[in-house]
Amino acid sequence: MAQRTDLKVVDEGAHAVLLAVADHFTATHPTDVLEQHSLLIAFGAEAYKLTDRSLTGGATELARTALALAPAPADDVTRGEYALILRRTVAEAGHDWPDGENDPAIPRITGIPGPRTEPTPVAVPRPRPEQQKGGAA
Repeated sequence: MAQRTDLKVVDEGAHAVLLAVADHFTATHPTDVLEQHSLLIAFGAEAYKLTDRSLTGGATELARTALALAPAPADDVTRGEYALILRRTVAEAGHDWPDGENDPAIPRITGIPGPRTEPTPVAVPRPRPEQQKGGAA
């Protein structure tokens, strides 16, 4: 089980909240102007859902972390436009998971090296007994 101090888990959880809020804004009244209270409620509600609807599951910290990662909305931005901004924020963070059938199962993340590409070592044959020192002539 992850510890609350595990920054990678918190970061991934916060990105999950950003994507869940983006999905909500896309599905629910995407042409309405985004209001500040709707933004705060959406972050809290999605974090609550992602922590198995538990009051002690860390939803408050998760919502705060996600809200801190989210860019401030511009005046008169619609819910749908802000959803695109949230998705772009997650994608720029390097956590844009592929969804195509032929995409790699583990995506490449900028800054993390990939598998080694040097050739595999080739076994060198041992010298013949007559070529060794002190061998019979």
